[in-house]
Amino acid sequence: MSCNGMAFFPANFMLQSPHEEDHQPSTSINQMLPSCPPQDFHGVASFLGKRSMSFSGIDVCEEANGEDDLSDDGSQAGEKKRRLNMEQVKTLEKNFELGNKLEPERKMQLARALGLQPRQIAIWFQNRRARWKTKQLEKDYDLLKRQYEAIKADNDALQTQNQKLHAEVIILTKYTYVFIHLSVFIFSLSCRPCFMLRKALKFLFHQSSIQLNN
Repeated sequence: MSCNGMAFFPANFMLQSPHEEDHQPSTSINQMLPSCPPQDFHGVASFLGKRSMSFSGIDVCEEANGEDDLSDDGSQAGEKKRRLNMEQVKTLEKNFELGNKLEPERKMQLARALGLQPRQIAIWFQNRRARWKTKQLEKDYDLLKRQYEAIKADNDALQTQNQKLHAEVIILTKYTYVFIHLSVFIFSLSCRPCFMLRKALKFLFHQSSIQLNN
């Protein structure tokens, strides 16, 4: 026989006042639950465990919702956020130019002067520093890019000049080779007749032109 909700209490169990408890013996657990078999207790424990888990889940959800209600400036989400006007932004920009590090004393002074929350001042400085760092990185990148392009242009010019000089060296080497061989040949034919010299010169110039073309 299964145990229902009313089986937890015996038929003769009644609510008693504190004065009555002093004179009447307390009812033990075994007397209160005489008709429930042991397996029913497991079902009751499981039911109570699920109920406790559901209540704990509700608590967690309430805590999470409470955290979500907070905005960046520390106010509740239902409160109307105060936007910065142009004068406030100009004042903050001037103070940022004086120093991008926000000390607690300066933060409180700016908050009182501008009528803002200290957390709003801190968040504005934090975002402004992030934008400033991004701009600095962009400037450094542009500078390095210009330097790289200038060095690359100089290197290309040097490579072109080197190729021209190399071609001139090859031509001068060929002409020097021809001149030396021609001088030796003329010296060897200095004692021979002139027609032999003319023939030799003609042949030598012909060979020189072939070498130059190669």
